[in-house]
Amino acid sequence: MRTLSPAPDAVLDDRGRPRFGSYEGSVPCVDLSRVSGGLLDRVRRAKRWIYLGIATEDAYIALAIARLGYAANVFAYALDAKSMRMLATRTLLTPPTACSVGSGTNERTVAAFRFRGSHASVTRAEGSKSLVVDADLRGFVLCATLDASDAPPAITAIAPVGPSAVGLVNTTEKRALLVARGDLEIDGRHRSLGDALAGYDYTNGLLARRTAWRWAFGLGHAKSGERVAFNLVQGFVGEPECALWVDGELLPLAEGRFSFSADNPLSEWRVSTADGAVDLRFAPGGMHADNTNLGLIASRFVQPAGVFRGTIRVAGRTLEIERMLGVTEDQDVLW
Repeated sequence: MRTLSPAPDAVLDDRGRPRFGSYEGSVPCVDLSRVSGGLLDRVRRAKRWIYLGIATEDAYIALAIARLGYAANVFAYALDAKSMRMLATRTLLTPPTACSVGSGTNERTVAAFRFRGSHASVTRAEGSKSLVVDADLRGFVLCATLDASDAPPAITAIAPVGPSAVGLVNTTEKRALLVARGDLEIDGRHRSLGDALAGYDYTNGLLARRTAWRWAFGLGHAKSGERVAFNLVQGFVGEPECALWVDGELLPLAEGRFSFSADNPLSEWRVSTADGAVDLRFAPGGMHADNTNLGLIASRFVQPAGVFRGTIRVAGRTLEIERMLGVTEDQDVLW
Protein backbone atom coordinates (compact mmCIF):
# COMPACT_ATOMS: atom_id res chain seq x y z
CA MET A 1 0.00 0.00 0.00
CA ARG A 2 1.41 3.38 -0.96
CA THR A 3 1.95 6.11 1.62
CA LEU A 4 0.21 9.46 1.37
CA SER A 5 2.39 12.48 2.16
CA PRO A 6 0.86 15.74 3.45
CA ALA A 7 -0.36 17.91 0.58
CA PRO A 8 2.13 20.60 -0.50
CA ASP A 9 1.34 24.31 -0.38
CA ALA A 10 1.53 24.59 -4.19
CA VAL A 11 1.30 22.31 -7.25
CA LEU A 12 4.56 23.65 -8.72
CA ASP A 13 7.88 23.94 -6.88
CA ASP A 14 10.11 27.03 -6.90
CA ARG A 15 11.53 26.03 -10.30
CA GLY A 16 8.09 25.56 -11.86
CA ARG A 17 8.16 21.76 -11.80
CA PRO A 18 5.01 19.86 -10.82
CA ARG A 19 5.18 18.13 -7.46
CA PHE A 20 3.93 14.79 -8.78
CA GLY A 21 2.51 12.49 -6.13
CA SER A 22 -0.43 11.27 -4.06
CA TYR A 23 -1.24 13.33 -0.98
CA GLU A 24 -3.47 13.59 2.07
CA GLY A 25 -5.28 16.92 2.20
CA SER A 26 -5.82 19.66 -0.36
CA VAL A 27 -3.55 22.13 -2.13
CA PRO A 28 -4.67 25.62 -1.01
CA CYS A 29 -4.51 27.12 -4.51
CA VAL A 30 -3.96 25.31 -7.82
CA ASP A 31 -1.87 27.69 -9.94
CA LEU A 32 -0.58 26.31 -13.25
CA SER A 33 0.04 29.68 -14.90
CA ARG A 34 3.81 29.16 -15.17
CA VAL A 35 3.35 26.06 -17.33
CA SER A 36 0.06 26.80 -19.11
CA GLY A 37 1.54 28.54 -22.17
CA GLY A 38 -0.16 31.26 -24.20
CA LEU A 39 -3.84 32.08 -24.59
CA LEU A 40 -4.44 29.48 -27.33
CA ASP A 41 -2.73 26.78 -25.26
CA ARG A 42 -4.91 27.64 -22.25
CA VAL A 43 -8.10 27.53 -24.31
CA ARG A 44 -7.14 24.14 -25.74
CA ARG A 45 -5.74 22.51 -22.61
CA ALA A 46 -7.08 24.14 -19.44
CA LYS A 47 -10.05 22.28 -17.91
CA ARG A 48 -11.59 22.77 -14.49
CA TRP A 49 -14.63 21.23 -12.86
CA ILE A 50 -16.33 20.27 -9.64
CA TYR A 51 -18.64 17.28 -9.33
CA LEU A 52 -20.83 16.74 -6.27
CA GLY A 53 -22.48 13.46 -5.31
CA ILE A 54 -25.06 13.18 -2.52
CA ALA A 55 -26.48 9.86 -1.25
CA THR A 56 -29.65 10.08 0.84
CA GLU A 57 -31.67 7.16 2.18
CA ASP A 58 -33.68 7.00 -1.01
CA ALA A 59 -31.87 8.96 -3.73
CA TYR A 60 -28.54 9.68 -5.40
CA ILE A 61 -28.12 13.30 -6.53
CA ALA A 62 -25.36 14.68 -8.76
CA LEU A 63 -24.36 18.19 -9.83
CA ALA A 64 -21.38 19.10 -12.03
CA ILE A 65 -20.06 22.50 -13.10
CA ALA A 66 -17.28 22.39 -15.71
CA ARG A 67 -15.26 25.12 -17.45
CA LEU A 68 -13.67 23.49 -20.52
CA GLY A 69 -11.90 26.41 -22.14
CA TYR A 70 -14.13 26.59 -25.21
CA ALA A 71 -17.44 25.94 -23.41
CA ALA A 72 -19.19 25.46 -20.08
CA ASN A 73 -20.95 22.20 -19.29
CA VAL A 74 -23.34 21.84 -16.37
CA PHE A 75 -25.45 18.82 -15.55
CA ALA A 76 -27.57 17.53 -12.70
CA TYR A 77 -29.70 14.48 -12.08
CA ALA A 78 -31.40 12.50 -9.33
CA LEU A 79 -31.94 8.74 -9.12
CA ASP A 80 -34.76 7.31 -6.98
CA ALA A 81 -33.05 4.45 -5.12
CA LYS A 82 -36.31 2.60 -4.48
CA SER A 83 -37.68 2.45 -8.02
CA MET A 84 -34.15 2.67 -9.52
CA ARG A 85 -35.38 5.23 -12.05
CA MET A 86 -34.20 8.72 -12.83
CA LEU A 87 -36.35 11.42 -11.24
CA ALA A 88 -34.88 14.08 -13.53
CA THR A 89 -31.85 14.99 -15.63
CA ARG A 90 -30.65 18.39 -16.78
CA THR A 91 -27.78 19.27 -19.13
CA LEU A 92 -26.66 22.72 -20.29
CA LEU A 93 -23.84 23.37 -22.75
CA THR A 94 -23.14 27.10 -22.97
CA PRO A 95 -20.45 29.64 -23.84
CA PRO A 96 -17.51 29.55 -21.38
CA THR A 97 -18.32 33.02 -20.08
CA ALA A 98 -21.39 31.58 -18.32
CA CYS A 99 -19.18 29.61 -15.94
CA SER A 100 -16.26 30.04 -13.57
CA VAL A 101 -14.39 27.43 -11.55
CA GLY A 102 -11.92 28.67 -8.95
CA SER A 103 -8.38 27.64 -8.10
CA GLY A 104 -9.31 25.34 -5.24
CA THR A 105 -11.97 24.19 -2.80
CA ASN A 106 -10.79 26.66 -0.16
CA GLU A 107 -11.86 29.68 -2.22
CA ARG A 108 -14.97 31.68 -1.37
CA THR A 109 -16.50 30.81 -4.76
CA VAL A 110 -15.49 27.31 -5.78
CA ALA A 111 -17.66 27.35 -8.92
CA ALA A 112 -20.48 29.42 -10.38
CA PHE A 113 -22.76 29.23 -13.42
CA ARG A 114 -25.51 31.50 -14.72
CA PHE A 115 -27.22 31.36 -18.11
CA ARG A 116 -30.71 32.31 -19.31
CA GLY A 117 -32.48 31.92 -16.00
CA SER A 118 -30.56 28.86 -14.80
CA HIS A 119 -27.87 29.07 -12.15
CA ALA A 120 -25.68 26.91 -9.98
CA SER A 121 -22.99 27.74 -7.44
CA VAL A 122 -20.73 26.08 -4.90
CA THR A 123 -19.41 28.54 -2.31
CA ARG A 124 -17.61 28.52 1.02
CA ALA A 125 -18.14 31.16 3.70
CA GLU A 126 -14.89 32.63 5.02
CA GLY A 127 -13.50 30.45 7.79
CA SER A 128 -16.15 27.78 7.27
CA LYS A 129 -15.62 24.07 6.73
CA SER A 130 -18.89 23.79 4.79
CA LEU A 131 -19.69 24.07 1.09
CA VAL A 132 -22.98 25.73 0.20
CA VAL A 133 -24.77 24.50 -2.94
CA ASP A 134 -27.42 26.61 -4.63
CA ALA A 135 -28.77 25.48 -8.01
CA ASP A 136 -31.86 25.97 -10.12
CA LEU A 137 -31.54 24.29 -13.51
CA ARG A 138 -34.91 24.52 -15.23
CA GLY A 139 -36.90 23.33 -12.24
CA PHE A 140 -34.17 21.13 -10.74
CA VAL A 141 -33.60 23.03 -7.47
CA LEU A 142 -30.92 21.91 -5.04
CA CYS A 143 -30.17 23.89 -1.88
CA ALA A 144 -27.73 22.13 0.42
CA THR A 145 -24.90 22.54 2.90
CA LEU A 146 -22.06 20.01 2.79
CA ASP A 147 -20.43 19.98 6.22
CA ALA A 148 -16.83 18.72 6.36
CA SER A 149 -16.34 19.25 10.11
CA ASP A 150 -16.18 15.53 10.89
CA ALA A 151 -15.19 14.26 7.43
CA PRO A 152 -11.91 12.45 6.80
CA PRO A 153 -9.22 14.24 4.77
CA ALA A 154 -9.27 14.67 1.01
CA ILE A 155 -6.94 12.80 -1.31
CA THR A 156 -5.08 14.98 -3.82
CA ALA A 157 -3.18 13.68 -6.83
CA ILE A 158 -0.77 15.71 -8.94
CA ALA A 159 0.02 13.67 -12.02
CA PRO A 160 1.43 13.87 -15.54
CA VAL A 161 -1.14 13.35 -18.27
CA GLY A 162 -0.10 10.53 -20.57
CA PRO A 163 3.38 8.97 -20.94
CA SER A 164 4.48 11.34 -23.70
CA ALA A 165 2.42 14.46 -23.03
CA VAL A 166 5.23 16.82 -22.03
CA GLY A 167 4.02 19.88 -20.12
CA LEU A 168 0.57 18.47 -19.36
CA VAL A 169 -0.35 18.07 -15.71
CA ASN A 170 -3.53 17.43 -13.75
CA THR A 171 -4.45 18.13 -10.15
CA THR A 172 -7.48 16.41 -8.68
CA GLU A 173 -8.89 16.53 -5.15
CA LYS A 174 -11.45 13.99 -3.98
CA ARG A 175 -13.21 14.09 -0.62
CA ALA A 176 -16.07 12.06 0.84
CA LEU A 177 -18.25 11.42 3.90
CA LEU A 178 -19.27 15.04 4.30
CA VAL A 179 -22.73 15.46 5.86
CA ALA A 180 -25.26 17.00 3.47
CA ARG A 181 -28.39 18.77 4.70
CA GLY A 182 -30.94 20.67 2.69
CA ASP A 183 -33.64 20.17 0.10
CA LEU A 184 -34.16 18.96 -3.45
CA GLU A 185 -37.13 20.14 -5.47
CA ILE A 186 -37.90 18.76 -8.93
CA ASP A 187 -40.68 20.43 -10.88
CA GLY A 188 -42.35 21.48 -7.64
CA ARG A 189 -41.98 18.10 -5.87
CA HIS A 190 -39.98 18.45 -2.65
CA ARG A 191 -37.58 16.04 -0.95
CA SER A 192 -35.55 16.61 2.21
CA LEU A 193 -31.95 15.38 2.15
CA GLY A 194 -32.03 14.45 5.84
CA ASP A 195 -28.48 13.75 7.05
CA ALA A 196 -27.12 12.49 3.75
CA LEU A 197 -23.55 11.58 2.81
CA ALA A 198 -21.76 13.66 0.19
CA GLY A 199 -18.50 13.83 -1.69
CA TYR A 200 -16.84 15.87 -4.38
CA ASP A 201 -14.33 15.77 -7.22
CA TYR A 202 -12.44 19.00 -7.88
CA THR A 203 -10.20 18.80 -10.95
CA ASN A 204 -7.94 21.46 -12.44
CA GLY A 205 -5.47 20.60 -15.16
CA LEU A 206 -3.81 21.05 -18.52
CA LEU A 207 -5.14 18.05 -20.36
CA ALA A 208 -4.31 16.21 -23.55
CA ARG A 209 -6.41 16.67 -26.68
CA ARG A 210 -7.83 13.17 -26.18
CA THR A 211 -8.60 12.06 -22.64
CA ALA A 212 -10.22 8.81 -21.53
CA TRP A 213 -10.95 7.16 -18.20
CA ARG A 214 -13.25 4.86 -16.27
CA TRP A 215 -14.39 5.92 -12.83
CA ALA A 216 -16.42 4.71 -9.86
CA PHE A 217 -17.55 6.56 -6.76
CA GLY A 218 -19.69 5.21 -3.93
CA LEU A 219 -21.12 6.54 -0.64
CA GLY A 220 -22.85 4.60 2.11
CA HIS A 221 -22.34 2.17 4.96
CA ALA A 222 -20.71 -1.22 5.41
CA LYS A 223 -22.81 -4.09 6.72
CA SER A 224 -20.99 -3.67 10.04
CA GLY A 225 -22.13 -0.04 10.28
CA GLU A 226 -19.08 2.04 9.31
CA ARG A 227 -19.54 5.02 7.00
CA VAL A 228 -17.70 4.10 3.79
CA ALA A 229 -16.88 5.82 0.51
CA PHE A 230 -14.46 5.03 -2.30
CA ASN A 231 -12.99 6.60 -5.43
CA LEU A 232 -11.54 4.40 -8.17
CA VAL A 233 -10.25 5.30 -11.62
CA GLN A 234 -8.63 3.40 -14.47
CA GLY A 235 -6.58 5.43 -16.91
CA PHE A 236 -6.02 9.22 -16.82
CA VAL A 237 -4.53 9.97 -13.36
CA GLY A 238 -4.74 6.30 -12.32
CA GLU A 239 -3.71 4.94 -8.93
CA PRO A 240 -2.63 8.24 -7.28
CA GLU A 241 -6.28 9.32 -6.85
CA CYS A 242 -7.72 5.94 -5.81
CA ALA A 243 -8.84 5.94 -2.19
CA LEU A 244 -11.14 4.54 0.48
CA TRP A 245 -12.70 6.50 3.32
CA VAL A 246 -13.89 4.62 6.43
CA ASP A 247 -15.40 6.80 9.16
CA GLY A 248 -12.51 9.21 9.90
CA GLU A 249 -9.80 7.38 7.94
CA LEU A 250 -8.37 7.93 4.46
CA LEU A 251 -6.72 4.86 2.94
CA PRO A 252 -5.06 4.57 -0.49
CA LEU A 253 -6.24 1.91 -2.96
CA ALA A 254 -4.69 0.35 -6.05
CA GLU A 255 -5.80 1.43 -9.53
CA GLY A 256 -9.33 0.47 -10.54
CA ARG A 257 -10.36 -2.21 -13.00
CA PHE A 258 -13.71 -2.19 -14.83
CA SER A 259 -15.61 -4.87 -16.68
CA PHE A 260 -18.87 -3.92 -18.40
CA SER A 261 -20.72 -3.90 -21.71
CA ALA A 262 -19.98 -0.72 -23.65
CA ASP A 263 -23.00 -1.52 -25.84
CA ASN A 264 -25.27 -1.87 -22.81
CA PRO A 265 -23.89 0.26 -19.93
CA LEU A 266 -27.12 -0.26 -17.97
CA SER A 267 -26.25 -3.92 -17.50
CA GLU A 268 -24.17 -5.04 -14.49
CA TRP A 269 -20.62 -3.73 -14.05
CA ARG A 270 -17.78 -5.36 -12.16
CA VAL A 271 -15.54 -2.88 -10.33
CA SER A 272 -12.31 -4.07 -8.75
CA THR A 273 -8.70 -3.04 -8.12
CA ALA A 274 -5.46 -4.24 -9.71
CA ASP A 275 -4.55 -6.07 -6.49
CA GLY A 276 -8.01 -7.62 -5.99
CA ALA A 277 -8.65 -5.85 -2.68
CA VAL A 278 -11.88 -4.36 -4.05
CA ASP A 279 -14.44 -6.72 -5.57
CA LEU A 280 -17.78 -5.06 -6.27
CA ARG A 281 -20.77 -5.51 -8.53
CA PHE A 282 -22.68 -2.45 -9.70
CA ALA A 283 -26.35 -2.51 -10.73
CA PRO A 284 -27.29 0.67 -12.66
CA GLY A 285 -30.73 2.18 -12.33
CA GLY A 286 -30.56 5.20 -14.64
CA MET A 287 -27.92 7.01 -16.63
CA HIS A 288 -26.63 10.43 -17.58
CA ALA A 289 -25.04 10.33 -21.05
CA ASP A 290 -23.54 12.62 -23.66
CA ASN A 291 -22.67 11.54 -27.19
CA THR A 292 -21.51 14.55 -29.17
CA ASN A 293 -19.57 14.59 -32.42
CA LEU A 294 -18.78 18.01 -33.83
CA GLY A 295 -15.68 16.94 -35.71
CA LEU A 296 -12.98 18.83 -33.82
CA ILE A 297 -14.84 18.19 -30.57
CA ALA A 298 -16.33 14.82 -29.71
CA SER A 299 -17.49 13.16 -26.50
CA ARG A 300 -18.64 9.67 -25.60
CA PHE A 301 -19.67 9.84 -21.97
CA VAL A 302 -21.91 7.62 -19.85
CA GLN A 303 -22.44 7.87 -16.10
CA PRO A 304 -24.87 5.26 -14.76
CA ALA A 305 -26.14 5.75 -11.21
CA GLY A 306 -27.11 2.78 -9.09
CA VAL A 307 -26.09 0.40 -6.31
CA PHE A 308 -22.83 -1.33 -5.36
CA ARG A 309 -22.48 -4.62 -3.49
CA GLY A 310 -19.47 -6.80 -2.67
CA THR A 311 -16.35 -6.62 -0.50
CA ILE A 312 -13.45 -4.27 0.15
CA ARG A 313 -10.37 -5.65 1.92
CA VAL A 314 -8.00 -3.10 3.39
CA ALA A 315 -5.70 -2.71 6.42
CA GLY A 316 -6.36 -6.26 7.62
CA ARG A 317 -10.14 -6.09 7.57
CA THR A 318 -12.94 -6.91 5.16
CA LEU A 319 -15.84 -4.56 4.65
CA GLU A 320 -19.04 -6.11 3.30
CA ILE A 321 -21.08 -3.79 1.10
CA GLU A 322 -24.73 -4.73 0.61
CA ARG A 323 -26.31 -1.61 -0.86
CA MET A 324 -24.19 1.46 -1.50
CA LEU A 325 -25.36 4.24 -3.81
CA GLY A 326 -22.98 5.71 -6.36
CA VAL A 327 -21.92 5.94 -9.97
CA THR A 328 -19.68 4.44 -12.60
CA GLU A 329 -18.43 6.28 -15.65
CA ASP A 330 -16.91 5.63 -19.06
CA GLN A 331 -15.53 8.70 -20.80
CA ASP A 332 -13.60 9.21 -24.01
CA VAL A 333 -13.42 12.83 -25.08
CA LEU A 334 -11.70 14.77 -27.85
CA TRP A 335 -11.38 18.37 -26.69
